[in-house]
Amino acid sequence: MNVNTIRISQLSFGLIFPLLISGFLSSPAYAAPVRQKIDNAQLKMSITPRSANQMAAFYEGREFPSAAIQATRDACFFTVGIRNRLSDILWHDITSWKFVSGNEEVKLLTQDDWKQIWRQRGIEQRFQSTFRWTLLPDSRDLQPGEQQGGNITVPRSDKNFSLLASFATGENKKGKKYTVRFNNLRCLKEPTP
Repeated sequence: MNVNTIRISQLSFGLIFPLLISGFLSSPAYAAPVRQKIDNAQLKMSITPRSANQMAAFYEGREFPSAAIQATRDACFFTVGIRNRLSDILWHDITSWKFVSGNEEVKLLTQDDWKQIWRQRGIEQRFQSTFRWTLLPDSRDLQPGEQQGGNITVPRSDKNFSLLASFATGENKKGKKYTVRFNNLRCLKEPTP
């Protein structure tokens, strides 16, 4: 292959690849992530679905074994951000959060659930620790102005669902309770060529 052929190939790739990608991303089969947000006097919260390929690539980049990566593909990931806007402590406890689809509750996978998944698949502790670091803590206090983020997971499904996230307030969780609702959430589908 001579230099002119390489330049033409690079030029063709430079012109064709963006066209292919733009058509691919705008096709109805591709479900781009839609971040939903709530911003009120009590808290600012966002939730963004992540695709199985996004999450697999992230963990693959950290040299997770294939059994662990397959486990992540079996789950639906949502990246959550929370900021406390109160002048009091805001508590999040994902065991009080509810994912619902119609009249059915969808199980939220907690850190304990993931420990069991890792044990069943024989995943080393170092990978479990890295994975746990990427999750939203199961329970935590947020001081005034403090923010927290991480992933929450549910078993992969094709159904739409809602998230009802409840928050306690006050030093001993004895203050006013707040609940926010995100509707029309679903596992992000992979693009199909």
